Amino acid sequence: MDLHRNWKPYARGPALLALALVMAFSPEILAAFGREFVLGDWVGYLLALLGVVGGIGAVRESRRAFAVRVDEQGITWVTGPTTIVFPWAEVTRVSVEKRPNSGRLNRPSLLTVWTTDPVERLLPPTVQLTGLRGYQVADLHTVKEPVDQVVAALRQYGGDRYPATVS
Repeated sequence: MDLHRNWKPYARGPALLALALVMAFSPEILAAFGREFVLGDWVGYLLALLGVVGGIGAVRESRRAFAVRVDEQGITWVTGPTTIVFPWAEVTRVSVEKRPNSGRLNRPSLLTVWTTDPVERLLPPTVQLTGLRGYQVADLHTVKEPVDQVVAALRQYGGDRYPATVS
């Protein structure tokens, strides 16, 4: 099973860029209505700058290569120019966990691959526990494939490495 990033969560990049455009011209827009910025024009320009930086960052992130493949060989994670392969022999467990500090009502969504091997990967582990290294390879809220299909693939190929979803 291949997981690919869904475009919807990253639609905020163009929205931030549009907001930045409005904020950049807000003094002129307000002047057209006979109003003026009470705090000064610099506030609009500062907010426009923040919107441009955030919008460009969101657009860049959405265009970055991302894929996760779960098959009989293991889990392959592509993020940007980096490809990391986790063969099943090196995977201790795979879990779908909650985001840190998320509320009780939030559902688990972080697909995490746990290894015990001392092999240095191209990217550092996201989470480290005693003797375990955790790599958060995907947020299931941001992929096109339904969570049920991902869970079925993990159970099929991961076997006892995929216990159950953490609640």
